[in-house]
Amino acid sequence: MSPIGRVFIVLNLFLAGGFAVMAGQLLNKQANYKQMLADETAAHEDDNKKHQQQIEDLKTERGNAENAKTSFETQLAAAQTTIGKLQDENKRLGALTSSQSADLKKAVSLQEAANTQAKAAFEQAQAAYQASIDAQKVRDDAVRSKDSAEAENRNLKNDIAGLNETISGKNEQIASLERDNSEKDLLLAAAKVRGFSEAMAAPNLAGTVTNSSGRLCTISISDNPGNIDIQDQINRRPFSFAIFDDKGYKAEAVATKYEPSANAVLCTIRVRNGGATIRTGDKASTQP
Repeated sequence: MSPIGRVFIVLNLFLAGGFAVMAGQLLNKQANYKQMLADETAAHEDDNKKHQQQIEDLKTERGNAENAKTSFETQLAAAQTTIGKLQDENKRLGALTSSQSADLKKAVSLQEAANTQAKAAFEQAQAAYQASIDAQKVRDDAVRSKDSAEAENRNLKNDIAGLNETISGKNEQIASLERDNSEKDLLLAAAKVRGFSEAMAAPNLAGTVTNSSGRLCTISISDNPGNIDIQDQINRRPFSFAIFDDKGYKAEAVATKYEPSANAVLCTIRVRNGGATIRTGDKASTQP
């Protein structure tokens, strides 16, 4: 073989080796790029899962906030209703006091007028008596005037007596009402000494906790033996539910509003037994 042929053979071998090295490097880089793409895809999927979980958590928090808002609005409406009733009662008592004050002022005015007229009648009688000494005719006129004045005086005294009887009757009515209230207070105090509590007067109701958030909870009524008007009972005197589960008593919740469409009572938790947690499914009853 000629020397030139040998040179070409050597050059071909070098070129072939160079191409082999370059091909190996390119294959290695391709494998690295594929791994990087797979890692980036997995990281992106993990980020998507985290973001989706955050969205679900925010939706749950929003639902809880809306429930709390509804409960607060319910409590506000109940408070406004109670304030309106108290204002109406205050107006009624104010009107009654004004009427009694007007009656007393009228009676005092009539008494003063009667005293004035009685004094005038007495003076007229004295004048008539004195005139009778001077002349018989004058005396007769004076006697008639005196009789007329005395008749008016008697009528005025009768009017005053009637007003006094009216005032006395009202005073007796007030005293009777005060005695009735005092007797009721004594009876209530005696009943409490013997073990009576206001919770014993609560309607017989039972149900299940369907929602609980903070100091608020909703109780779905399952038992209402007397078929009572629950909202009317709450308006008269809010009553309490004892909340419990299989392990025992957990809390006491005061009824604030009845929702007829759901047959449920909205409540405020007043007492917890050792910081117990109220959960959906807990039992509730107004009777211990």
